[in-house]
Amino acid sequence: MKRISYGFLIMVMMSVLVAGCATKAVYMPVDLNPQIKSGQFVQKTDNFIVLLDKSASMTNQYGSSTRLEIAKDVTGRMVASLPDIKLNAGLRTFQDTESTLIYGMTSFNKDDFLKALDTWGLGYGMTPMEVAFLEAGNDLEGLAGNSAIIVVSNFEDIDGVDDINHDELMKNIGTIKAKYGDRVCIYTIQVDVAPKGTLLAEEIVRAGKCGFAVNANDLATPATMAVFVEKVFLGPPPPPPPPPEAQAQPKEEVAAKAEEAKSEAPAVAAAPAPAAVVAALENIHFDFDKATLRLEDREILKRHAKWLMRNRDYSIVVEGHCDERGTNEYNLALGERRAVETKKYLVALGIEENRIKTISYGEEKPLDPGHNEEAWAKNRRAQFVLTANK
Repeated sequence: MKRISYGFLIMVMMSVLVAGCATKAVYMPVDLNPQIKSGQFVQKTDNFIVLLDKSASMTNQYGSSTRLEIAKDVTGRMVASLPDIKLNAGLRTFQDTESTLIYGMTSFNKDDFLKALDTWGLGYGMTPMEVAFLEAGNDLEGLAGNSAIIVVSNFEDIDGVDDINHDELMKNIGTIKAKYGDRVCIYTIQVDVAPKGTLLAEEIVRAGKCGFAVNANDLATPATMAVFVEKVFLGPPPPPPPPPEAQAQPKEEVAAKAEEAKSEAPAVAAAPAPAAVVAALENIHFDFDKATLRLEDREILKRHAKWLMRNRDYSIVVEGHCDERGTNEYNLALGERRAVETKKYLVALGIEENRIKTISYGEEKPLDPGHNEEAWAKNRRAQFVLTANK
């Protein structure tokens, strides 16, 4: 009896242990709703479709999971992180020679989307990504507003195998852009870190002319996933309209009144010369993910240094700015490096260090709200604010 009891207890303990190990941690997304209610963010994307790679290469082990499991997990966490906004959504898989729409396009329901995600089965066959893009373009037909195509894949194109049809893929992306223009942005989430996969993911984004590429490893926490959701689905509110201008007087009337006032004015002592008008110092710009000063920007800084030497009553704040790609934390640090490098060069040109302060705004203050290379190039900058010395 004792032997049976001990055996029973051991079985119970092992069952509890296995159950405990199998229990998956509950994902707690960052709540973005308060930021929308406060007006910090507004909705910028109205429709989205996720293209999930179910090809054979996605069944390979990556870390403690398969690529397919990671792709499913990162997609589920993205959906769980979405705030309460009205969206149209779709979920499309691609494998072997076909692409299947397993959810949507329909009014987005978080629970229904996640249920569809749980039914997608095993991975097999080749990687017909070009077919998925062709079908996604049709899925977005007739939908109003801005759309996001989000591709989750390892982007593995096997050498010597008729796998991803690269030419057809780029052709289909071009067709989507020709049809929808800037109303469609493409975002890629790479599972695994194979360099060739990274290159293809980035090439897809460039072909889309709007969006960005990210690795699933960089979306591992609720905070980093929230930043991704912010960048894809939300944006800053539009600036308030300017105040109404006072009714302009006709030029002839203004000139007549000025001449009349001049003739009637008594002779007075000469007024002191007006204070010098503060110049607007030209921005300098940086290459992607760099804080190195380019030759043309060094020439601009030399002109700024001459102005500061002639106007010693002014100090300067150097603001470091970034484009929207990368996490907020990373971009704040990158913006600070850009501001500091700019300050160092001005000091080397003879400007007193105590006249120069630095601050980083990261990606918070874009000059151009667009989501393409042209806008990003404008936003990667150092900007200058002049202040009068007390």
